[in-house]
Amino acid sequence: MFPAVGSLEKLDVSLNRQGQSALHVACLYGQLATVHLLLESRPEWIDGSDRQGRRPVHMVLSSRSSPNTSPCLRCLLEHGADVNVTTDSGTTPLHMAASEGFLDCTEILVRAGADVSAQDNAGHTPLDLARIWCRRKVARYLKNCTWQEDKTKEMQERMLVQALYRDLVDMKLNDPIKKTLVGVKMEQWASKKGLPLLKDFSPRVLVSRYHTQCLQSDENTSNLKHPKHQVGGPQEDKSTSIKQPPALKPWTIFMGLQPEKLPMAPDLRDSVTVWRDSSSRQPQYTTKWNSRPRLAPDLPVDVLERVLFPREFPSRIASPRYFEPQDIAEVQRRGCPQGPSTSPWTEVAMHLAEVLEPGHY
Repeated sequence: MFPAVGSLEKLDVSLNRQGQSALHVACLYGQLATVHLLLESRPEWIDGSDRQGRRPVHMVLSSRSSPNTSPCLRCLLEHGADVNVTTDSGTTPLHMAASEGFLDCTEILVRAGADVSAQDNAGHTPLDLARIWCRRKVARYLKNCTWQEDKTKEMQERMLVQALYRDLVDMKLNDPIKKTLVGVKMEQWASKKGLPLLKDFSPRVLVSRYHTQCLQSDENTSNLKHPKHQVGGPQEDKSTSIKQPPALKPWTIFMGLQPEKLPMAPDLRDSVTVWRDSSSRQPQYTTKWNSRPRLAPDLPVDVLERVLFPREFPSRIASPRYFEPQDIAEVQRRGCPQGPSTSPWTEVAMHLAEVLEPGHY
């Protein structure tokens, strides 16, 4: 079907009836030597598509390319083939590898950066096609990859929720509404005393606990004269400069022997409202100092509430001593079934019903 390697001038550069080049056909039948030859001489063919939008990386994922399916696929990826390229029907190479049951090719594509959650025009993912065609090994592998991807995304979103929680706590401690009321009271006091209005009294930014000095406007600082401080010269700028807030620290992890009562975490139930928008299906939140809805990290509402409202959802583990292993025979039984012929599972159910209190699981 193909000429010998080295006689490139004999290869037909025209397309066949289906719009496929010689590289398409070589990949379809697993001709590894010809694939190498064509990729070195005509690298532009690697992105060529036929009338159905199939690239050579799609053609190689066929049963007719055996036993050189994996080597040909590696060769295409090494020469820059797009691992997430789609056909006219939205099919990616990972879709075809999953439907054909090529576990080794599936692993190669995933390691090369293939999108595990990609959907074709019918809305099917590679995992869906593996289940439809009963490719169990491929389905188990893709299920694990999907789980890893979901957990990685969830961890990133949880970090965003924790950062949002710290920001909201800082904003609650420095309520801008209270600061506005303070500014109004100061203006009333100045008008009664006959003093000029302090227009720039309110800070330009939200004052947080990291600020150690009061912020003043440039006009006020230019009009005031402090002969004692002017002697220092350049040193005054260093001493009066606003300190930048330190980097955000992760949440404290209690290890070892800790007190029974851990420090109470600030709660935002009276300041923050969380819900999921019915149209966009995105979680949003509002605060009492700003009624404008804002997007929240993409997590279930109950997860957001557990982070933002820690007092409403207390932990089942009251102190670190509950992490210590205990022998089940030494656990005190609070309830015992009546009668000698009672099943032991009834005793277990009664014990669990007393240990797992309603609302804590």
